Amino acid sequence: MTFVQEVTIVSYPISGTFIDEITYDIPSSNWSPDEWRHELDTMSGVGIDTLIVIRGGFEGKCTFPSKALSMPADTPDFAGFLFREAAARKMDVYFGLYISDIDWGKGNYNREIELNKPFIAEVLSRYGDIPSFKGWYLPHETGREELNITELFQGLSAACKDQSPDKKVMISPFFMGEGIFDRPLSPEAHFEEWNRILDSNKDLDICAFQDGTAPMSRMSEYYRQAAELCRLHRLEHWVNVETFERDVRRQYYPIPFQDLQSKIAKHTEYAQKMITFEFSHFLSPNSIYPSAKNLFNRYVERYGSGEYR
Repeated sequence: MTFVQEVTIVSYPISGTFIDEITYDIPSSNWSPDEWRHELDTMSGVGIDTLIVIRGGFEGKCTFPSKALSMPADTPDFAGFLFREAAARKMDVYFGLYISDIDWGKGNYNREIELNKPFIAEVLSRYGDIPSFKGWYLPHETGREELNITELFQGLSAACKDQSPDKKVMISPFFMGEGIFDRPLSPEAHFEEWNRILDSNKDLDICAFQDGTAPMSRMSEYYRQAAELCRLHRLEHWVNVETFERDVRRQYYPIPFQDLQSKIAKHTEYAQKMITFEFSHFLSPNSIYPSAKNLFNRYVERYGSGEYR
């Protein structure tokens, strides 16, 4: 089963990025507000119009002084800063929900949903009127039916829609790629697995599968199945173009440009929008990784009009 989405790519192909301010598996950049403003200007200069806050809250941390999560009153309000700065640049923001831990209590979905309901209400009360606030991101990521993901997605997306029916809900799962996972799913098995998961979730709007867990040799096969899934379930089909290498000395570093270019060329066939995890660490000239600046320069040379100034 295949589906091809016609896409016209103009200039820079990647138009959205995750914002990973509550870092989990990459280091913090420790930027000041002015440094963040400079970073957002850099993003805007290369066509980034969409920001996805990957986690609004995570374990004992939060991006604002949340009363729902009992955060200290002096917790920096990064969320408010980002919403306002994005609005000034006409960017859209999708705000990540709270995730209690990386496997949400071994799949304790009822607790996760109940924790997020007051969190959603609080985020809306604080930032709901800022025009950049376009939707929600569910940060609970998986590649198959495990950890009660069907029930969790159903409950969280319904909670978002109940309180903000005008805002879209986004997910970014991953492929259980052959040669990468011990219990892989073929492209066809991936379709069947996610067809069952998505069939129970009527409040989702956007799906952006992560491309780093699909082998390059079969990436288009996996994504054609993903595009067909999105068509059947009336979801916008975005592609999460990962700009980092996986498992390089057990660390994440900026991807080789040749690999990024190859992935982008494949994705133009079926992606309605390309986003990345994650611009600031792996594709920005302001990154804490020196090679990210080089990757940025190659990206601008190929898709822009000379080196970015």
